[in-house]
Parts: sequence; structure tokens; C-alpha cells
Amino acid sequence: MFLSTVIGNVGADAQVQSKDGREFVTFRVAHNEVWNDQAGVQHSSTIWVDCLMNGHPKVTEFLKAGTQVAVVGTTTLRTYSSEKQRAIVAGASIRVESVQLLGGATDDVPRRLYDDKGGMHDVRKAYYSDVKGCQLQSQRGDRFNVDDNGWITKVQAAPADGAAAASVDQSQQNADGSPSQIY
Repeated sequence: MFLSTVIGNVGADAQVQSKDGREFVTFRVAHNEVWNDQAGVQHSSTIWVDCLMNGHPKVTEFLKAGTQVAVVGTTTLRTYSSEKQRAIVAGASIRVESVQLLGGATDDVPRRLYDDKGGMHDVRKAYYSDVKGCQLQSQRGDRFNVDDNGWITKVQAAPADGAAAASVDQSQQNADGSPSQIY
């Protein structure tokens, strides 16, 4: 087995496909490398990796173009003749075992939230928690609702005029309560 991890950006939205009655998801990840040669000239290279996931996992909706991910899986290397480049080209494919969505400092949901009793709960970047059907808060005091499936949404602050109580931003949710986009 040739197990590898690729960190990069999704090239285009993931596609759900089916063959012989079985569903699977395909997407491509671009891994960029930048280096300087001995003369100090900067060079860069992009390696595209084809990814295949069996089934139709919940994370699929977050695999949008530009999303940074870490993909772990069994790797297959291949070579083929490219008429366009007039050369033999190598490529890589990964049968995905796990995908982690990587986020930046601008994320609204921290990696750790705390319940009313002070218990700490880890949060995946897909905004899924190990606890379900409750409300959690960050160390800064921001409040988050966790639905019965474990998906997290931020509680929006009440309007300044006090006309409405704090509520979950429903425009950010799918019908099943899962977030429709990464914040």
C-alpha cells in the first residue's frame, strides 16, 4: 500500500457520479510548491492529484473550488503520453480515506467550544461537533447552536433595536440542518 497525504486547493467543485448503481465523488487537488534556486530565482510547480471517494459523504458539499484541504489515501501513480506537451507525463490518483477541511484565521467557528459546565469539545473544520442538540460557546463568549446531527451554526447577535432575540442564521443551512457553506 502506498499511503500519502496531499495538502492543496480543490481545483473545481466536487462531482457526485455513479456507475453500476454505486455512488462516488471525484475532485482534483492542486498542490503548489515554491522554491529558490542557487541564484535566488524563485520557481514554482503545481502538481494535480485526482481524488476519488466512495459513497456520497457529507463533506462533499464543502469541496468547492479554492477550498484548502488535506487528503489522505491510497495513491496510484500512472504515466501517459501527452500530445499537447509532446512528452511522457506522470500523474497521481488517490482513493480517499479521509479529507480534512483546512481553514484560516477568518473562520467564525473556533476549533474548541465549551458547554455550560466548562467541558471542552473539539470542532472539525466542517463545523461538526462530537456533541449534538445543544448550545456551545467560544472562549470569547460567542454562542453556537449544535443541531441533532452535530452540525454547528453561529448564533447571530440580536438587532440593535432589540426587536428580535438571537437566532441561527437559517440562510446558512440546508434542509437537514447542515451548514450550506463554510463561513
